[in-house]
Amino acid sequence: MKDSAEDKNIQKIEEFFRVPERVANKIKNLAEKVKGGYVLFETRPRWDGSPGPWTKLPVAKIVFHKSTQIWNLYWMRASGKWEFYGRYKTLNRVLRTIEEDKHGCFWG
Repeated sequence: MKDSAEDKNIQKIEEFFRVPERVANKIKNLAEKVKGGYVLFETRPRWDGSPGPWTKLPVAKIVFHKSTQIWNLYWMRASGKWEFYGRYKTLNRVLRTIEEDKHGCFWG
């Protein structure tokens, strides 16, 4: 069973990056609990329109360190490896940083 704090964090991440209803059949942003934190994914239908699972592209990895009470944020390099982006005191600040994407690391 998932911890309720984890459920709330997933819900908060997904709500923050929810797309408008008019495009919800074309794109969705979803969060998943992974070892060490959460990963935000951009999902889309298959490019050729064929049935099947939507493609998932990792956007950001968010890790909370209990000992320091700090959130670490990572972005996915073209190599497929997570690269450290920054440290933040709150999950809200992490989400705003991803949304702002000043360096084009998360949304391109």
